[in-house]
Amino acid sequence: MASGMWEEVLAAKNENRRELNLQGTAINKRIEDRGLDENIFSLTNLNLLKIAGTPLVTISDQLSSLTNLTSLMLTNNKLKSLPSSIGGLVTLKVLDVSGNNLESLPVSLSNLVNITSLNANLNQLTTFPDVSKMKVLAYLSISRNKLTSLPDGICDPSLTLLSTIDAAYNEITSLPAEISNLSHLIKLDVSSNKLDSLPPELSECAKLREVLIIDNKMKDRKLLKLAEHSTKALLNYLKIQLEKQQALESSKNKKTDSSKKKKKAGDKKDVEDLERDIMSVLQFETEKGLLITATPAVMSVRQYLVCCIIRNLDFNKSNNMFKRFINLQTRLHESICEKRQTATIATHDMKLIKGPLTYDAARPHLIQITPLFKSKIVTAEVLMKELREEAEAFRKEKKKSTLSGIHKYLELLKDKSLYPCLKDADGDVISFPPITNSEKTKVSKETTDILVEVSSSTSLDICKKVMEELLKETMLTGVGTPAEDSGEKKESQAEGEPVADTSRMRFPQKLVVEQVKVIDAQGNLRVIFPSRVDLQNPAYDVIRNYE
Repeated sequence: MASGMWEEVLAAKNENRRELNLQGTAINKRIEDRGLDENIFSLTNLNLLKIAGTPLVTISDQLSSLTNLTSLMLTNNKLKSLPSSIGGLVTLKVLDVSGNNLESLPVSLSNLVNITSLNANLNQLTTFPDVSKMKVLAYLSISRNKLTSLPDGICDPSLTLLSTIDAAYNEITSLPAEISNLSHLIKLDVSSNKLDSLPPELSECAKLREVLIIDNKMKDRKLLKLAEHSTKALLNYLKIQLEKQQALESSKNKKTDSSKKKKKAGDKKDVEDLERDIMSVLQFETEKGLLITATPAVMSVRQYLVCCIIRNLDFNKSNNMFKRFINLQTRLHESICEKRQTATIATHDMKLIKGPLTYDAARPHLIQITPLFKSKIVTAEVLMKELREEAEAFRKEKKKSTLSGIHKYLELLKDKSLYPCLKDADGDVISFPPITNSEKTKVSKETTDILVEVSSSTSLDICKKVMEELLKETMLTGVGTPAEDSGEKKESQAEGEPVADTSRMRFPQKLVVEQVKVIDAQGNLRVIFPSRVDLQNPAYDVIRNYE
């Protein structure tokens, strides 16, 4: 055996193995006598290293030499710390350090940008590194520690794959309202902590199916009873609390506005009850309007596209206005879009778009895009490969026979020789439906004008239905401008009276929508939206500003 090299390590080296599993009585004896064989760290081709149930107390900084490691399982040992060099394992996807004596984790852990599963339960952790850079993290288990809060960065909107958080048996005192940013969160376990309340914003987690909160001293005992009955009942209750909270904020704003306008108010009566939400449609202008050309190539891949522009938005009206708009898209993708199977929504900041646009299809290796929340350009071919690998890993982790619902949309492009894409006037890809849109045109809280695209391989009708639902729900969030009658808002109360009703019928909203035209390669009209036959909804009035 070369230089005291363990037989398991020697065999792995000679046979160029990709996995090394060290556990059992013999391994334990060697570690107790001489420590871990550091020849392990010369096995640079390893993809998986498992050291389990041993008396191992420390592990060498040489760990970072295992540059091809994708799974590191250091479970049920006696580890008191991890080397900071662990942050250099940039290919790592699965990390399990459960069942040790860890009191902290190195800050460098934040650099594991490809991690999908992180298990650190059954330790003595009092703090946890920032996880905001872990963009593909799907599973986080930090139960049975001494944490007083969830990890920093856990509510970052870019953590779009995070589906499970297990933080039971800690000392957590509160949950952040920003948890609603986790649009794909399915399970949240915060049992046996020190929570005395739940943020109402938790109800905005569109995919949340399981919330466990037993053994917490809630001020509102009804929360525990509802959670015991069903998660749906709990979330409905929180939703009502959120609506009351938002109504109170709106009430304060309206009361302030009302007091400023008292001196200008006329003697108009019984008008407010007749006021309705308004959809104001701006006509497509030949010289200035946004024109999209659909090429023949895209017709055989994803031929249906409907677009429009929403103008004069204000996401700064309230702290959660932008978040509500993003969650709305997620909710529609789940419901009317049938998990993106029938249609897909994408939004773009108009000030970042250079028109006219081209709706095209090309071979996967020729499409280059900077995906949302990413900084580097990748080809559609590479992106799809990465997403499929993530989906397959998630399937295996959940022990399912088929892909989960959140990954089903990947199958829409299976065996396709061409992929659809939307390109700007510079030829840059700003959307790759149904997969992602581009970081280049990403909508932010400061965005005021948005291009909305809805694409489908099913029908034009479903595109229009999805678009109309999106516009209606966007208007109801109040992100547009208040509807006004003849330029003057109606007074509703005598001075000093409390505001009793903050419903949208009392404070109607207006959404300004501009037409976008889609033509074929010969210049023939394919669709213009919204046309005169669109937006036929009795729930609101439509003003068509046509000459």
